[in-house]
Amino acid sequence: MPLRGGRLWWQLLRVGRAAARGGQEGRLRFAGLLLATLAVALGAAAVVAGLAVHDGREARGSARAPQYTDPESPRAAVRLFPAYDTVGGTQKSLVYLRPAVKDAVPPPGVRRWPRPGEVMVSPALRRDLAREGTPDRYGTVVGTIAPEGLEVPDERLAYANPRDGLMDDDQWLAASGFGGTQRAHFGDADFVRPDSWFVLSACGFFLLPALALTVIAARAGAAGRDRRVALLRALGAGTRARAWVSLGEAVPPVAAGTLLAAVLVATALIGDVRLPYVDFLLPAADLRRWAPALCAAVLGAGLLVPAVVVALHRARRSGTDTRPVAGGRFRAGRVAWLFPVFLVVAVYGTGLAAQGGSLAWIPVYFTGTVGVLATAPAVVALLVRRLGVLLVRAGNRRGAGGVLVAGRWVHAHPGTVTRLVATVVIAIGLVTQVQLHMSRVGAPVREARATHAELGDRVLLARMPDTPAQRRAFLGELPAGTEAFALRTTAGPTGEPSRMTLTGSCPALAAVGGRSCDPRTADVTDRRLVRLADWYLAPRGTLALHKGDPATAKGADQLLLLRGDGKPLPVAAVKQAAFRHMALADVEPLGGGELAGSAGWDAHLGAWIRSLGFLGIALLAFAALINNLGDFLHLGRRLAPLTVLAGNRRVFTTTALWAVGAPLVLAALLGCLTAWWLGSPMVSMAGATLPASFMLLLLAAATTFAATAWWWATRTTARTASEWHPGM
Repeated sequence: MPLRGGRLWWQLLRVGRAAARGGQEGRLRFAGLLLATLAVALGAAAVVAGLAVHDGREARGSARAPQYTDPESPRAAVRLFPAYDTVGGTQKSLVYLRPAVKDAVPPPGVRRWPRPGEVMVSPALRRDLAREGTPDRYGTVVGTIAPEGLEVPDERLAYANPRDGLMDDDQWLAASGFGGTQRAHFGDADFVRPDSWFVLSACGFFLLPALALTVIAARAGAAGRDRRVALLRALGAGTRARAWVSLGEAVPPVAAGTLLAAVLVATALIGDVRLPYVDFLLPAADLRRWAPALCAAVLGAGLLVPAVVVALHRARRSGTDTRPVAGGRFRAGRVAWLFPVFLVVAVYGTGLAAQGGSLAWIPVYFTGTVGVLATAPAVVALLVRRLGVLLVRAGNRRGAGGVLVAGRWVHAHPGTVTRLVATVVIAIGLVTQVQLHMSRVGAPVREARATHAELGDRVLLARMPDTPAQRRAFLGELPAGTEAFALRTTAGPTGEPSRMTLTGSCPALAAVGGRSCDPRTADVTDRRLVRLADWYLAPRGTLALHKGDPATAKGADQLLLLRGDGKPLPVAAVKQAAFRHMALADVEPLGGGELAGSAGWDAHLGAWIRSLGFLGIALLAFAALINNLGDFLHLGRRLAPLTVLAGNRRVFTTTALWAVGAPLVLAALLGCLTAWWLGSPMVSMAGATLPASFMLLLLAAATTFAATAWWWATRTTARTASEWHPGM
């Protein structure tokens, strides 16, 4: 049947589909395009989902935001005070409130006002408290907060009405009600970054590797397809006809990937889905409001990947030769010049954008980093192409057949080299950025972590109750074996704490080495006391111990709790006793504020960075697999006739060394050097750390990968060549 009229495009699609079937390269490309489509679709959907969840957070956070007013105002309808507690190692929000008028409306998600001594908790916080064994820590639980009162389903939040006498009237804040334009600053809001943070992270850690996989999957094992496209052009097929053939090859895997992504997104729209590792419950209600954008993201990926396939299948034009010639002109030089531009933007532009404390440096740094990682492979390809020229000269001069063949291969196939090194460079950049973001802690946090690693929960600091009666009641309910000191600090001439006084009973003094109730016999070199002084005293400050009743010690605002046997204290039981006798209880280990804040950062942000980084690196690893296997098969077929000419297989070892191993080593060196330079703004402005040992480990891992790829290429090409015979 002639290929004309309206059926031509259908016939060309069938030609492309038939051409893609069979063979190991066909199966590799099918898997690569399927996974690339799925990754791009899920990456785009993740960006949309992040915006949707942030939008829902803003709406529900604004709906419960207190409208603060003067306590004496006639509009004051609610008394409240936001506080915090640490549960499971991270800070949780505890909001004390009670109605000031009879017709006051409770906050969203609360069906009735809790009475004095009662508390409403979110389901997630209720589970955490039960896990610690103190379900009624803040009072008698009389209900849970409904979903409309929580920013996200798994938010940890409690509304408590303290028992009478636990809070003075002057401690309360006043509000006319709940709901306004400003988001409430309690709950998970303290650990949530702007939506731009997630968008940039998802694009850099997930979408960029997905796009790299798309390009590599479209070109993996492309020699045969390039020859087919060139043949079609020689037969008179125009650009549109060749595009239909390329689409016929790509449609089945792209359709499968799009369908799989659509199923996953539809599942998230039906009901809340708990994401693994980050332990985040994705609210389906927020996603349903953004359903059109989610559908557009999935369909957009289904259109983008075929467009990339068509754009990357090209035939070289020649005005003097009628043979179909595969491939195109070397284009790395058009991209490589952008590498230094992006590097300057990332390293120096970031500093300029950060002047005056502005956060504008974050998108500048992101743009420069992504640009550097995207253009670095082209730089390596240029270097390797130049290396090919040098190898050809060396091979001719010394008569080294393997070096000569490798040089001509590298010079003639720069696109193959670019795909080969792209995964290594981008992977090194991603791993380094994960390390930089995970290490963004200041000196106080690092000191707090070191202190807790040394002491654990063997020392606790508790807020001193307001009245002597409350102090005695609290001290009387402490777990058996717990001793207490009243802690008071005195400022020196410079205003810094220069003297610390600990007042404790005879058992308390004995717990730190005292004998016969004599404070002078206490061991001031006890590591617990030394670390306490490190935290609270200025250099050369003094620590003094006194015998006395900690409940009546004057000027003390904290209690130091420890055990005589040096064992850890039961933190949950101590907190249970503290909240029973004071509303604004504060029980934490040394450096607890910094520990809780950093733990919250790790739980909410660090897990996202690690998970997105792992997904990106996994995509790059798969891209390297399909690219290298396809290229090695092609290299083996090209080198097969050398088996007869060389008479041995050493030529494969030498060729693979210079055509595969050397480019990967160059990529490892450039990737590590570039990543080190890109890390300097994060180190200087964001408190990140990038140890030299970490970079050396990355370099060693990349070099090991290069050696493995060299061995794999040698083995694959030799095995392919062993099956060669004249006429293949």
